[in-house]
Amino acid sequence: MRIAFDARSLIGPRTGVGVWLEGLLRGLVATTDWRFLLCLPRRVARLGVDDLGHRVTVFAPPVPLPGTLWLQTVAGPTLAGRADAYVATLGVLPRRLVTPNVLVIHDLTPRSHPGRHTLANRFCFNAYFEESLGRAGTLVCVSEATRSAIADVQPRAARRALVIPVGVGPMFSTAAGDSGRDATRRRFARGRPYLVQLGTLEPRKGVATLLAAHGDLVTHSPDAPELVLAGGRGWGGRWLERALARHPDPTRVHLPGYVGRDEARDLLRHAEVAVLASDEEGFGLPLAEALACGAACVASDAPALVEVAGGAARHFPRGDAAALSATLCSALEPSARQELREAAKVRAAALGWERPLSAWRELLSRVAGGQSGPGQLRMPGNGAARN
Repeated sequence: MRIAFDARSLIGPRTGVGVWLEGLLRGLVATTDWRFLLCLPRRVARLGVDDLGHRVTVFAPPVPLPGTLWLQTVAGPTLAGRADAYVATLGVLPRRLVTPNVLVIHDLTPRSHPGRHTLANRFCFNAYFEESLGRAGTLVCVSEATRSAIADVQPRAARRALVIPVGVGPMFSTAAGDSGRDATRRRFARGRPYLVQLGTLEPRKGVATLLAAHGDLVTHSPDAPELVLAGGRGWGGRWLERALARHPDPTRVHLPGYVGRDEARDLLRHAEVAVLASDEEGFGLPLAEALACGAACVASDAPALVEVAGGAARHFPRGDAAALSATLCSALEPSARQELREAAKVRAAALGWERPLSAWRELLSRVAGGQSGPGQLRMPGNGAARN
């Protein structure tokens, strides 16, 4: 069987959708004899999956094209006869696609929070999203929260959508005692205890709210942990500089930039508290990874984050810096921190790739065999993957 993917999220440093796609691809390679076609608008020297060998082939036009132009012109027709199923990983289907397809929706933030995305992101998603919903052979959401958001746009599409969550890779696990803690502190936080948020530094991630909350902590408790904001710079002008200028002691805030998977794991393992202050998420993979590492977690009340945490994190109202400061202060109490870490270890058992991967194998087998629609796909050990 031959499965094609929109692989644009594998270009460049790994963030949310790229991490998900790589995890899914590696799981499918390890558990099937299928072949995979990574579809791109241009040739790329390295995608970070070269070790998968002959099972994976990159498919790109001879002349490089902008992503949206490629998707709406040559991507669909040139796939004909080359794949048994196509997975549209970024929420938009190619036009003139005759291959049986699966449309994956991670979030609707370019539509729900357009002012917090670049003009290019808003155009590429919003111009073709509803049309893609209508043409999708099978629709997959990564959370119930995302399916609920789709219901506000196209209720009929939401009713036929499957929910298959993102899996957390096996490298995200608890540390053996305090191994590596001091080295991680020295590298990222001047040797001091720290709070950490992972993710691209852009307005919708709630970074300004977190900076204000941390500033309040530092003001009222000079021995409060440092703050590490680990992620590449996104878009949005000088908002970050302005937020840092309002912090009472910006030297207590550390910006290491984008960190690799090993560094991300170490940061989560050894944080006093891991935070995800986002205004909205489709899933919230950094929160799932933090729970898998046994971290004490605080997150906003964005529906997807409440869903992913499953009761193992403390939540605060989105955008409320005072509430976040109070929640962090409470979570930093030794007994509360230990309670949260124990809850994280329990929740981690439900966040791996085993069940999502099984659901994807069943789904792709059915779609490639000509069976469109949601059917009765089940998530092993977790009931049906749809309501």
